[in-house]
Amino acid sequence: MKLNPKIPPGRPNRKARVFSAEIARLVVDGYGCKAIHEALTDAGLVVSKSTVQREVARLSRPAAPAAQHVVAPPAAPRPARPEIETTPSPVITRHRPADGPHSGKEMAAAFMNGRITNPLFRNRS
Repeated sequence: MKLNPKIPPGRPNRKARVFSAEIARLVVDGYGCKAIHEALTDAGLVVSKSTVQREVARLSRPAAPAAQHVVAPPAAPRPARPEIETTPSPVITRHRPADGPHSGKEMAAAFMNGRITNPLFRNRS
């Protein structure tokens, strides 16, 4: 037994869902959201421009898996991949200053010394 609902899919309080096929046709024909909004207003449906934008966005995203009626064929088994040898990544070590801990300002000054931060200047080498 196959069930056939009388109303279109989606939330029942969506005003523009009955016009979703017409909105989709207008989008395919190249009309923008403003023109679609004016056409809906002329048809007697008062909705906001953001509602039209949401309906257009709904039409552009792929359908939910439950709504698709196409049965996918069984996937063919994948051939075995040869094992890829990888080299281990180098170990990162942190270096401490030899003459003892410095303040944050001193470490920042040492880091920025000789660095050019202005993109308009070039490094003199």
